[in-house]
Amino acid sequence: MDEFIANAALLAGHLTQQCEKAAVEQRSSALDLRRAASDVGQSVADGKAELAQSARAAVREALSQEIPAAIEAVAQSGDRLRSIVDQLRHEHAATSGITRLLGFKALGALAIASIAIVGATGYVASNNLKRAERANVDAQVLEALAQVAITSCDGTPCVKLMDEQARWKKNDDYILLDTRQVDDGATP
Repeated sequence: MDEFIANAALLAGHLTQQCEKAAVEQRSSALDLRRAASDVGQSVADGKAELAQSARAAVREALSQEIPAAIEAVAQSGDRLRSIVDQLRHEHAATSGITRLLGFKALGALAIASIAIVGATGYVASNNLKRAERANVDAQVLEALAQVAITSCDGTPCVKLMDEQARWKKNDDYILLDTRQVDDGATP
């Protein structure tokens, strides 16, 4: 057993040495790894800065070439817009004159139509007044006829009227009418 303990102690010492050696190597590797990571980080930062600088230079160069072309295109567009505005002003002036002419024509047509409507209304009103006068006369005649009886008395027309009138001898209710024409238009 002593031998086993001695071997175990030797083995433990050897393992301890191996662990310490591995720990030292691990620390050394970690330091190397940190340095490498730092170097890589620095390289990436340097590359990033160089890439940004190259991009800025490329953009500056592209803009320096494109800006004059863009300015020229804007100037040409401005010239085209000015010519379009001038053309629109000319067309507006022309259509304004036409619009005024059409407005005067429409106003004239409305005036003529109004005069025609007033004239037609006056004519219709005049005809209606004449009809109303005739209807009034016709109404008076109808009213008189409602109070009169017209008949024939031995072939002579006769009318039954008021009591003071000259009467037909066969029937006192009827008055004889004189149907002879009078030259002065008055009744006998």
